[in-house]
Formats: sequence, structure tokens, C-alpha cells
Amino acid sequence: MLDELFTAFRHGDAPTLYGENRTAVSADILEAGLIFCTCIIATAYLLILPGIRGRKRIYGAVRGLLAIYIGAIILIANFGQEWEVSEIHTKTEYKAATDKDIEAEVGVKIGLRSVNITLKGTPEKQLNEQINYNERFSWAPTWDQGRLFYGPWGGQVNQEFRAAQYRGLPYPILWIAEYFTIDGENLRWGRSYRMSGYYAHILLWTAFPTWIIANILLFMVINYAAYCMILTGIWMLLANLMYWILRWGPMLRIPFADGVLDFHFGWSFWITFATGIICLVYGSTVLVCNKLWPEKVADFFEDYDKPLRKRDKKRRQLDEIERDLDSSTTTLEMTNFNGETGSLGYESRHSRSPSLNSGHRVGPQFTDVSPRPRKSESPYRYEYFGFK
Repeated sequence: MLDELFTAFRHGDAPTLYGENRTAVSADILEAGLIFCTCIIATAYLLILPGIRGRKRIYGAVRGLLAIYIGAIILIANFGQEWEVSEIHTKTEYKAATDKDIEAEVGVKIGLRSVNITLKGTPEKQLNEQINYNERFSWAPTWDQGRLFYGPWGGQVNQEFRAAQYRGLPYPILWIAEYFTIDGENLRWGRSYRMSGYYAHILLWTAFPTWIIANILLFMVINYAAYCMILTGIWMLLANLMYWILRWGPMLRIPFADGVLDFHFGWSFWITFATGIICLVYGSTVLVCNKLWPEKVADFFEDYDKPLRKRDKKRRQLDEIERDLDSSTTTLEMTNFNGETGSLGYESRHSRSPSLNSGHRVGPQFTDVSPRPRKSESPYRYEYFGFK
């Protein structure tokens, strides 16, 4: 019994050999990691919201979640693989040394940095083999076009294509990848997708620091924060525009036996476009509202300079009152018991003391003035503190 356990799956005296356990890539690890990190940050932010009281809890939720969403979309769209997509179900040849066809789903996803090709059999088990392939051909991080053909001086996509031929990948994957290695006449799909991806990813990286600056300035200078948010939306929309414009030549169409792979914009393109519009609307709304209702906008964004602005406003009002009192002194004429005329003059605090915090008494002061005839004798007499 023990001998059988130790000799299982062995050929002679060699070590145990197991069959190939090839598994296809089921998800983009980097894209999934970015989404997972975004969910963690958003969840942590939501957990601290109950510690905020009143309406500020709602304000904080809107501000924080919107900021996290914009930053996450910039990164996910930059590294995402769904800027252009296409998928068909077809009957196709499988690979070398096999004269039988297979039924499979063929899908292509083009990102800013690479093209991802998927071949999955329907059913997955055909020809005594599991048919489930997911291959990626990249033009980043070098972003070089390289020379023609597939030598050491060729582009990165060309070299990876030649390596895939040596590995014996299925025909459908090699056919699709070959379209991105052609670079002659007007057939330059690899060059056009590489250039459009390069400039689009540069613009998205430019939008990322402006988004960071906008979130910092929201607590200091709201107008400048709105400008930065508008600029973030402009960079994102320019990324969409560059990706669309720089793809020249005929549209990429890859024929198969039961259909044609026609490419269209994927969710990465459209979510970048939508988020750019959101940034423009967000920044413009904050800019207009800050002009019309600055106090309410300061409450919404918890502007810490708001108490200082209120204090400065009160100081300006007091300064205006002092200037008015300095320009003219109000004099009230009164008559004492002896028939002498006097005046009750109000002197400004500025004229009596050099600072607002001085200890001098500010109030009505009685000063004697030269007698003057009154225009008319009032029929009413008031007795108040010895005056009539």
C-alpha cells in the first residue's frame, strides 16, 4: 500500500509528473486592484461620517464621495482595457497540427497601453483540451514604434507577436495580433492606437494633479478650486478627443467565418467623457454659487477663512462709522436754567483715542459754545438732567 502511494504518477525512478494546469487570466489585476482600493477608501470615509453632526454630514458625504469618484475614474480609465471593444461568436480554426474547427467566443479589448485578445471555446472543453486563452500585446512602457518586422530592433508588439508564434498560440489570437504589427501604406492600426493611447494617457496624468490641487484649494480658496476642477474636466475631455482624432486610416475590421469584429468605444472611453462633463459642471456651479451666495458655499465646503472674513467685515463697518463721525459732529443745542445756550457734541472714538481697545469713555460730551439766537421759540419745554 505504501509503495503504491509513493510510485503513483511516476515513470520509473523519476519524480512525480503532473499534467499541465493552464488557466486563463480572468480579470485585469491592476484594474481590479484600483477598483478595490477605491471601495476601501470610500467605505472608510463613510464610516467616519456618523461622527459629523447636522447638515455637515450630508455636505461631507457629497464632497468626499464626489472627490473619490473623480480621482478613481482618472486612474481606472488610464489603466483600463476597454477603450475599444469587439466580440463575436464564430466557428474558426484552432491551431497548427489540428485540422478540426472549434466553436468559440473571440473578444478584443483595446486600452491605452495594450490590446487584450480572448479566445474561449463554447463549450470550453473541445478536442480533448480546455480552450480558454487570454493574451495581451503591449506597446507600453516603451511606447516605441520600432523598426519593421520582428527582430530585436522591432517594436514591442512585434516582438511579443513573434514570441506568441514560438509558443504555438491558437490561430485566431495570432490573426488579430498581426493586424497591430502591420505598418505600411495606409494600414497602420498599431501605430495609430499607440499614438492615440500615448497622448490620451498623458492628458489623463495631467488631469490627476489638477484634481489633487482642486481638492486642497476647496478648503482655502474656493474660486481657484473651481478653476482647477474645470481644468480637470478639460483635460479629461481632451483625452477623449485625442484618442478619437489620432486614429487615422480605415476603421479596423477583422473578418471571421461567421462574422466581423467591428470595434466601438467601450466603457472606459464613455466614463472618461461623462466624468469630464461632471467636472466641468461641478466647477462651474461652484464658481457661480460662490459669486452669488459666498456664505452658503463657505458653509458647504467648511471654509476655515469664513470667521476671519466675518471679523474683517465687521471691522470695515466700524471703520466706515468712524469715518462718518469724524467728518461731521452732531450738535444738539440746549438751554439751561440761566438761559445760556450749550451743545451736546458726539465725538468719534477715533478722535478721542488712538485705538479701539483704549480705556477712554466714549459718549456724549457737553461743551460750551457761543450764544446764538434761536430761530423760533418752541412751545414745548423738556426738563432733563437740569436742562429745560
